[in-house]
Amino acid sequence: MDGEVSVRVVVTGGTGRAGRWVVRLLAQAGHEVVNLDAVSRLELELPGNFCRVELADAGKVYDALFQFRPEAICHLAANPAPSGQAQIEVFDNNVLSAHNLMQAAGDLGVARVVYASSEMATGLLTEGAVPERIPFDESERHPSPNAYALSKYISEVIADSLSVRYPQTAWVGLRINNVIAPDGYDRFRDEWDDPGLSKHNFWSYIDARDVGTAYRAAVEGTSSGHEVCLIAAADTRAKRGLRELMAEFYDGYDRFSNDYEDPRSAFDCGKMKRLFGWTPTYSWRND
Repeated sequence: MDGEVSVRVVVTGGTGRAGRWVVRLLAQAGHEVVNLDAVSRLELELPGNFCRVELADAGKVYDALFQFRPEAICHLAANPAPSGQAQIEVFDNNVLSAHNLMQAAGDLGVARVVYASSEMATGLLTEGAVPERIPFDESERHPSPNAYALSKYISEVIADSLSVRYPQTAWVGLRINNVIAPDGYDRFRDEWDDPGLSKHNFWSYIDARDVGTAYRAAVEGTSSGHEVCLIAAADTRAKRGLRELMAEFYDGYDRFSNDYEDPRSAFDCGKMKRLFGWTPTYSWRND
């Protein structure tokens, strides 16, 4: 899509931590935005229209999409809690929601669907799993017993399959990193004293505003078929170097590329740049 052309975009989960920035930035770019969510927070004063929809209900999904007839969809809505709930509840909600929305989008002939996968879909957040090399790209994949991680990986499998059934639709999965709100950087201070608190994803993060810019770039892009891209901040969230931290917390790990320099992230977002011209903008170091 041409970024100068206004299109109608449905955003699911547009009230959430990252979704609200997707809504704001798409509207700011001149697009007509409809937020489909289970909850409305009027105090956020989000632009565009709101429609309450339970995405696990296929009939309601079809009703909403055929009512608004979007040209693009940004899917973020999900049960965001990898722990603290019954695993089947997390898995069922996320997989049903993704499948219902994607199939309805294909049936409607939506031009572009950009959906939220997760860093957890790599399986690297599984205890003991480490990348073959740092920085790593989308080819890195490990089995995960986590219901949330599995649900996000299954969403990629669904998109793979539906891209065959609906070749007129372009599908883009964003493996989103740990989302930090613009006012949430203070939480990093505790981790500087105890870096083990954020070792699980190799001290990475992404500012919620950069999630918004990534969705906009993918919506306005011109890809075809199904693409999956990592998105993360360019740097780590740690004050200490990643080489030092990986060696300390991962049994002497030292498999870094020759051109790696601290404080670069362990996540390589080069594919997102090549396809859509996107690079992360925000960093706690500049906050």
